[in-house]
Amino acid sequence: MRILNIQHDGEPRRIATYLEVEEVEKLQGIPPQAVIGVLDGSGSLQVNALFREFLHETIGLVAPLDLDMQSAAKAHRDGRLVYVDSRVPEDLHPVPNEDILGWFQVRAGRIIEGSYLSNPDHAIEGANGVTAALGGMRLAMVNALVSRQPG
Repeated sequence: MRILNIQHDGEPRRIATYLEVEEVEKLQGIPPQAVIGVLDGSGSLQVNALFREFLHETIGLVAPLDLDMQSAAKAHRDGRLVYVDSRVPEDLHPVPNEDILGWFQVRAGRIIEGSYLSNPDHAIEGANGVTAALGGMRLAMVNALVSRQPG
């Protein structure tokens, strides 16, 4: 996550983004979906709803293609497969609700396409830090933004 100082409608703002400088140049700016949020005067992150939606959209499309997710689905066989934010320490049980990104439906050891349900209580910034989902999803999110570019 990078913090940038920008001007928005003539006002200075501090924003958090997952884009690198070269990606901002390639995209000719910072699309709204790439703004994780705005930092207020106290440094608290005010999360951007468009970012949250884009993150969960990307998880729903990309996570089922991950080999670790496919292995987990095979082992699970049937039911719901919980998608936990990897910021959570492995020895933390039970996993706090704010650290559950969402769930996939699994049938016969396979993730059902389009079955992802995001957890409305997932915190982008929680007690265990800022979401680590950006690590696994960042490249997919950047590629999706680039593919949406006109021309």
